[in-house]
Amino acid sequence: MPPPRGSYNPIEGPGDYDTTTVVHDDSYPAIDPLKANFHGKAVLVTGASRGLGRAMSVSFAKAGASMIAIAARGDLSTTAEVVKAEAAKAGRPEPKVLPLQFDVSDIKGAEQAAAKVKEVFGRMDIVINNAGVLGQGLVADTDPEEWWKIWRINLFGPYLVARAFIPLLLEGGEKTIVNVSSVGAHCIVPGMSAYQTAKLAVLRLSEFISAEYGDKGLLTYNIHPGNIKTDLVGGAALDAEFLKVFTETAQLSGDSLVYLTSEKRDWLAGRYINVTWDLPELVAMKEDIVEKDKLKVRIVL
Repeated sequence: MPPPRGSYNPIEGPGDYDTTTVVHDDSYPAIDPLKANFHGKAVLVTGASRGLGRAMSVSFAKAGASMIAIAARGDLSTTAEVVKAEAAKAGRPEPKVLPLQFDVSDIKGAEQAAAKVKEVFGRMDIVINNAGVLGQGLVADTDPEEWWKIWRINLFGPYLVARAFIPLLLEGGEKTIVNVSSVGAHCIVPGMSAYQTAKLAVLRLSEFISAEYGDKGLLTYNIHPGNIKTDLVGGAALDAEFLKVFTETAQLSGDSLVYLTSEKRDWLAGRYINVTWDLPELVAMKEDIVEKDKLKVRIVL
């Protein structure tokens, strides 16, 4: 189970277990993708070759998404097979799956991916900017190129994907971008300067996209996907102090995204959402969140 609300641990922010009265470490009935109907919708998930991205793609398949573009630098054949198989298990029509092999930090790669989606799908409704990397090291001990590479993937990547896909999104449909940030955006953990500052910048990037395109119907917000023991985490050689709080499942992330994008909630524009929060309870807090402009990066005096 997740740590008790308000408990200290090295990567949870002070409010991340106090926002709702219930927190989750796995999917739950209210966000079951089988309750959703994404028929006719086109979805893009980056970082989809494994882990979180694969789980997110599967959740949209279970929800009946008709077109699912899966993007990653590596091989996507397994994800494509799993997505189709899980759609069948859920009793949904087989989605048209479009593998897109490119690096999100490559300008031409992102542009070509958007062009390919327009050619094959003719539309795009929901973009999930999930691709990311971890990295560790005290500032004076880090390799500058490796430090900057983390920024290029975690911030420049979402920027490039958004830049490439916004024109297609604005042509119609759900017009939604979800940027996968992190609770780490609100923390200062020694050794994680590149990762946590990049994830903080992603929050502000989302606010900019909302400010620039919100009046055209584009909804952009951020999620913390939960603390999940993916291959990415395993490869980072995190200390035991960190690993003990990785209690959530990838399915929680995927199913939460289906719930959050199942209808346009423009009041969420630019806001941060931790998917461990009980989402129906969070939605019920709309009036207070909007009135006090909560869940955004601000200086409070």
